Amino acid sequence: MSLVPRRHLVGLNADVSVIGAGCWTIGGRATNRGTPIGWDGVDPDAAFAGLVHALERGVTLYDTADVYGLGHSERLLGRLLRLAPRQGLTISSKVGYFAGTARHAYHPTQMRAQLATTLDNLDTDRLDIYFLHSSDFGPDDRYLPDAVDLMHTWRDQGVIRAVGMRAPHRFAEEWAAADGPEAAETRRWLYLFDQVRPDVLTARYNLLSRLYGDHETDIFRFAHRNGVGVLIKQVLGKGLLLQTGSGPEQRQYSAADHRSTDPAFTPDYRRQVHARLAPLRDRYGQSTSAMVRLCVQYALRHAPDAAILAGFRNASQIGAIIAALHHPLRADDITQIRAVLHGNPYTD
Repeated sequence: MSLVPRRHLVGLNADVSVIGAGCWTIGGRATNRGTPIGWDGVDPDAAFAGLVHALERGVTLYDTADVYGLGHSERLLGRLLRLAPRQGLTISSKVGYFAGTARHAYHPTQMRAQLATTLDNLDTDRLDIYFLHSSDFGPDDRYLPDAVDLMHTWRDQGVIRAVGMRAPHRFAEEWAAADGPEAAETRRWLYLFDQVRPDVLTARYNLLSRLYGDHETDIFRFAHRNGVGVLIKQVLGKGLLLQTGSGPEQRQYSAADHRSTDPAFTPDYRRQVHARLAPLRDRYGQSTSAMVRLCVQYALRHAPDAAILAGFRNASQIGAIIAALHHPLRADDITQIRAVLHGNPYTD
């Protein structure tokens, strides 16, 4: 049984498995101040078996957050860490989205308490990457300076090895100087980037992501130029890209599942995506594993310095994602996929 290969993640300055276990999905149902943030259909025993399978196959990167299942995801991962040597594993978590009873999620007292809780949940004394999970730092960024100071202090003390930050879903650095609708958001993020000075970013990228021209500095080029690592999330589109069969599944979600309010999971949008992907299913296969392969390999080829965070609920799902590593796409496959989905056959 071959193990998952590794890549060097700049910023962290460490080798990590090219596939990381994204542990949002195993948190189960949850709401945060009335907002659904969880996932239906999660069996804790099956989820833990998925973690064990990932470890056995050589996955060394595990990403969770305080808000994933309101601690449940962290505690499941903590069970795994009690079975495995901590050395050689890369563990990341997040802060800033869950305030508890504090005034704000980035209030210094809340951040200190939350880090202590996260370490306790994970049964570890350190994090490899600690992400600022939200760009809301209170009125006039009231809590931004203290949040940055805390993160850098923890890094200096060795409690965390790297500071993480979320990237926008759509980003080209040049937009900040333009008059388009993305200008204000881009300027805001660049300002936060300069204040936080992160070591690692998370960025969404999948088959449906916008293509950027040579004159545009996308998030991957931006990160490379600034010596910052990237972890790619949502390569499977939170499962949206895995629709197979004669038509998209029209399941209903509970009020604690974030998909119940996500516009990407309305019946109309799911039908649109299903139709858009039909030519790829005809060419590469109708099975879920065929689509997993396309999603994983498309992202890895686009960003050869990045690692992927892939969500799962059980051993079979994480196993299918790992298996996709052994079936790379060719350059002409990438050209075909881009032509089908974007009408623009950009090559690498």
